[in-house]
Amino acid sequence: RSVVYAPAERMGMIAVWEDSDPLHAEPLSPYVHTRDAALVRQELEGCALVVSGLVRSAEAQRLVELGWLRDVAPERVVTPKVVLTANQQATEDVARAARIPSIAWRAARDALSGDSGRPKGPVLVQVARPGYVPQLACVSCGQAARCNRCEGPLGQTRAGATPSCGWCGALATDWKCDRCEGRRFRMVSLGSGRTAEELGRAFPGTRIIVADGDHPVQRIGSAPALVVATRGAEPIAEGGFQAVLLLDGERMLARETLHVAEDCLRWWSSAATLAAPGAPTVLVGVSGALARAFATGRLVDFARAELTDRRELRFPPAVRLASVTGTEEAVQGVIGAVDPGLLIDVLGPAPVDERLVRGILRFEYARGAEVAAAVRAAVV
Repeated sequence: RSVVYAPAERMGMIAVWEDSDPLHAEPLSPYVHTRDAALVRQELEGCALVVSGLVRSAEAQRLVELGWLRDVAPERVVTPKVVLTANQQATEDVARAARIPSIAWRAARDALSGDSGRPKGPVLVQVARPGYVPQLACVSCGQAARCNRCEGPLGQTRAGATPSCGWCGALATDWKCDRCEGRRFRMVSLGSGRTAEELGRAFPGTRIIVADGDHPVQRIGSAPALVVATRGAEPIAEGGFQAVLLLDGERMLARETLHVAEDCLRWWSSAATLAAPGAPTVLVGVSGALARAFATGRLVDFARAELTDRRELRFPPAVRLASVTGTEEAVQGVIGAVDPGLLIDVLGPAPVDERLVRGILRFEYARGAEVAAAVRAAVV
């Protein structure tokens, strides 16, 4: 993020890669996004600005539709071979044990053995989370298992290990569900370690490589192997992967964020680019417009439709937001200090925790300076 502020003279061009990546959003006040800082600096410097990536964000699409950015689509050199497997079941026992549909299991088998007529080589398996079993739940009522000491999530670090808290590290030796008082766990989500273990049983004798934050792997050779990687930690294979399996798609889409569709498209597209030309990329368990956009490569059309939906719902970037968090009295005071004529509407205040509430003010871009001045005056 900080490179956009580099003290360079006679700037020729500013390039922002994958502006939809949440790492471009500054988590500290004043929460400046790399893309917004680049827009301001480009105007000050009079240089070129390129916003590029595998996926177009709704924010970038808005700038294109306003005429601020010009659409420059490069010629596609390689079209990924994407296979969708939503609603398909595993008929082979080994595929069922590895929680993948039969078509994905056969794609991996053919890539490892070379039976399909293509060169044999490594297979990439993308999963949502690292670890062994990062999330557990109560068998009786299904509620997520939380630490009785700090309310952190409980998980397992390896097979047979006592569940422990992901926050304080305490072992859940005397755990009891706070809803039904049950004492038995069940697995909710599987991490890279457990997935590697299951795939090892489905493909006996095959080399298994785990690549995640705890086990970074940058590059691998062209020999057959199963590479289980979390999103963003995928290594580069010599000659490309002979098959790519994208697991946990439904779990990735279950995240509560406005940018979840863009994030998933970026994660899947990044993995698909690592496949050898003509090698299959199998998306498991996802259907609908998002899956079709990924399979057909019509990502710009998806960004256009996403922006249209946000306009109808009055979500960013179609409108601007001001979020005010504090005690209820303070938040009500700030909201009351802003002229209602400047706003589209106000959401909340709604509770954040036992002490604080949050109110959200929605307004048009043209009103940004006036709303910011009014909020600042009320707060300061």
